[in-house]
Amino acid sequence: MIDIDWTLGALIINFLVLVFLLNVVLFRPIRKALKERQAKLDAQAADISLLETQGQDLDSEIKDKLAAARREGGGVREALKEEGAAAEASLLAEVKREVDLEWSRVEQQIKEDMARARKTLKAEAQSFAQLLASKILGRELS
Repeated sequence: MIDIDWTLGALIINFLVLVFLLNVVLFRPIRKALKERQAKLDAQAADISLLETQGQDLDSEIKDKLAAARREGGGVREALKEEGAAAEASLLAEVKREVDLEWSRVEQQIKEDMARARKTLKAEAQSFAQLLASKILGRELS
């Protein structure tokens, strides 16, 4: 059987002193360290959240600037295409004008050469006709 005497009181006092000492020496420093650790983790989580927000803001800003640059580049590309087409058209018009000019000069030269050839042939046609007739007839014509 269990006897209740003065040792039970001593054990209860011993237990309470031990709990008090353990609380002061062991549990309070551990709880303090855990609270500090949790505070650091919360601060780091807040920093991470802030950095993620800033990163998302920067990402959206970069995407907006990239889209604006692409739009501007597309506009510049179209302007350059139009400028190139206009330059091509003016160059083709200039080449066509030069070709037409050269063609008319060559055509005029051919007409002049044909006129000289006709004139020469008209002048020599009579003598050729007499020479041909004399060869055909076999005698000299006068």
